[in-house]
Parts: sequence; structure tokens; C-alpha cells
Amino acid sequence: MSNNDQEADNLESIFKQKRIIRSNVRQTLKSMDPSLRSQEDDIIQSIVLEAPWFKSSKRLCAYISCSALREVDTSKLLSQILLPAPDGNKLQTAKKLYVPRVEDKNSNMRMFNISRIDDLVANSMNILEPASVDADGNAREDVMHANDPVDLFILPGRCFCPVFCSVSLSFLFAFFNILLAMLLGLAFDRSGRRLGRGGGYYDTFLKNYKELAKEKNWRLPLFVALSYSVQIMDEEVIPVTPNDVLVDALVSPTGVIPITSAALGRYYFLDFSYNEALMLCSSESDPSAFLQ
Repeated sequence: MSNNDQEADNLESIFKQKRIIRSNVRQTLKSMDPSLRSQEDDIIQSIVLEAPWFKSSKRLCAYISCSALREVDTSKLLSQILLPAPDGNKLQTAKKLYVPRVEDKNSNMRMFNISRIDDLVANSMNILEPASVDADGNAREDVMHANDPVDLFILPGRCFCPVFCSVSLSFLFAFFNILLAMLLGLAFDRSGRRLGRGGGYYDTFLKNYKELAKEKNWRLPLFVALSYSVQIMDEEVIPVTPNDVLVDALVSPTGVIPITSAALGRYYFLDFSYNEALMLCSSESDPSAFLQ
């Protein structure tokens, strides 16, 4: 068997495993108690709204939740993001928001800027998304053509295998004992893999945005996914291909799970440089001495 044939067989095996997992997760979400889902929606959104990486973001991309698809609700997040700017200018929001619009069936998706919920219209599948032009007929700004990078991507949860970064737990306990207490009920030896619905829209878009950021020498945004508790799976259950994009952090009802060093270095240690944060995370020394 040639290398190409073997690679094709491996990919087919991965796709088959993904189809089985998707079917199981869909069934689990379908059987999830509505009151529990609503409760987890509120908890997850509250966690995000209070997170330093959300409060400090100026430009972000976020998905519009669809209850029929059983996605974590984002309505409260969007309402907060679209609040008027502090200077009272009703035409300007406090944060710049881009939301997705599916262009075709070939995994092509764009992210357009909106300034109010009324900018969204239902598509043929009754999913809200922005029109490509505003009410005055002007083209909306596409995040791929924006002059500035986004700080944050909020992604819909499908199925996850989160892993906690290999860092000094004594350091984390000293600074984030409350967060750590919420995380102790989760396994820390799992991998940060994301399973989508199979269309490849987000993986394709994120890959293109990463290439754009590299071309413009922009710092990559934080990729954060929202997930119900039943969507978090054990280590390496989800198979991956070279085209799958991992997330930096996961928000579940139990709290924020940082997956990559970027999540720790850039958003948990806002007063430190990235290298300083990583140095602390890899050290067993007393972190309090660093703050003096």
C-alpha cells in the first residue's frame, strides 16, 4: 500500500470516528434537561462577562447562538458587547463585534461587523446572521479586511477534550485557588481538541485568519470555546486531522479551563509579560516574591 493510500485510509478512519462521536453527542444534548441547559447558559455567560480577557478585549468575533442546534446561549454576551461606548456615542459600541455569515456549502464563512442586534436577519435555515450590507446599503466591514486585529474569538462548543497546561500547580493554587477548586473535578490530563458539526466552516476560517495575522505580524487572538458540561470528553477521545484548529481556553459551567500557554500568559497574568508568566508557571518558586 502506498503512502497516499495509507493516508487516505487513516483520514477515512478519523472521519468515521468523528461521525460516531457527533451522533452520540447530539443524542446527549437532545436528552439534556431544558432547565439544566438554561442554568448552564446563565453560568457560562456570567463567567465570560466577569473574565479579565473579556473585559479587556476591544475587538472580538463571536457566534450567534441557535437554540435548535443546542449551542450555548450568547444573547447576554452580545447585549453586553453591543452596549453604547462610554462616551455616550450611540453610533459606537464599547467593543467592536464581528459575527459569522455562511457564504456557501464549501466551508466558506465570513465575519461581519454589527453594531446592534437588529443587524441580524434569519437565513434559509432560520439561523440569525448579518446581511452583507447595512440598512443604508453600505458594505459591512469584513474582519479579514479590517485594519486592526481582533483580541478574542468566542467559538461554539461541540465536543471537547480539554487539557490543562503543564504548569506549576503550587503557583496556580497561590493565585487562583477559587478557580482551581472549580477545576479539580475535571481531569487535567486531557488534550485540547474540538469536534465541529462536520462542515469545516470554523476550522477553515480560523486557519485563514491565522495566516492573515502572520502576514500582518499581528498577535493571534485568544480562541475561547463555550461548552455545556456534557460536551467535555476524556483525553484523546476526539481524533484530529492537520486541518483541525485547537482552542486556547474552554468555558464550561465549572469555570475557565486554560488549554494553551497563550491562555495563561496573555489573559491570566495581565500585569506580567508573556515570558514572565511562562517563567512563573514553570517554576516551583514562591510567586509572592515576584510581586514584591
